[in-house]
Amino acid sequence: MKEANKKTGRVVFITGESSGFGLEMAKLFLANGDTVCGLSNQPFSMEGIYHQFGDISEEEDDKKAIDNVLAKYGHIDILINNAGFGIFGPVEETPSEDAKKQVMVSFFGAFLMAKAVLPSMRKQGYGKIINTSSIGGVIPLPFQSFYSASKAAMDMLFDALRPEVYPYHIQICSIKPGDAKTNFTASRKADRVKEDSPYKKAFDHCLASVAHDEQSGIAPIKIAKKVLSVSKRKRMPYSKSVGAKDRFLAGIYHLLPKRMRNYMLYQVYAK
Repeated sequence: MKEANKKTGRVVFITGESSGFGLEMAKLFLANGDTVCGLSNQPFSMEGIYHQFGDISEEEDDKKAIDNVLAKYGHIDILINNAGFGIFGPVEETPSEDAKKQVMVSFFGAFLMAKAVLPSMRKQGYGKIINTSSIGGVIPLPFQSFYSASKAAMDMLFDALRPEVYPYHIQICSIKPGDAKTNFTASRKADRVKEDSPYKKAFDHCLASVAHDEQSGIAPIKIAKKVLSVSKRKRMPYSKSVGAKDRFLAGIYHLLPKRMRNYMLYQVYAK
């Protein structure tokens, strides 16, 4: 057996491991010698991965999945909150149900998974939680407002959680990818606005621009490698951005006065 495939003893739980970032993470952690478990709402099978089918926005599904892994392996060392999706459209014209679903998956899904795993991590006296956030949680993206809001809310929740679990040696890290080439682009819910919508021209332009940037963006394997690297650190960073362009934009964005930030976003996305 190759050195890289020797068992590490770590049990890693990844949500949304059936595609995109999650699938690349699952492959890397498996090759690293970790025991890999996952939960997603897609049928999925891969040798060496303990997959469970469920909806992360449902508390019962999350608790059952965590309990099953604990019963099977005895402990969970790392939780990676990765599952997610995105909706695209003007705030004014976004159906309430779509907005609620976005928040339920991106925000409540991560919260419910953490809630399910924290008792065991607290009792064992250690654990790591890594969240796949987004540059959109740092920069408010027009026409992706609910996606940005859900990621920003997730980051704030776990920032508040960090000192609560500090005495139990539980660490939390937020990974913030920029534009990435995944099936996220094709699967994004982007119902076309009506022809007479005042937002139509800006919406169509923004959607095409974002899709282009994503399809020429970072390869998912780079995000997966960053997550694996962070997971091995004795002390994880609180936050880690992936993608030089997006790190630069986030830095510039926070240096600008708020009025100038708003105008910049208008010019880039909503004009």
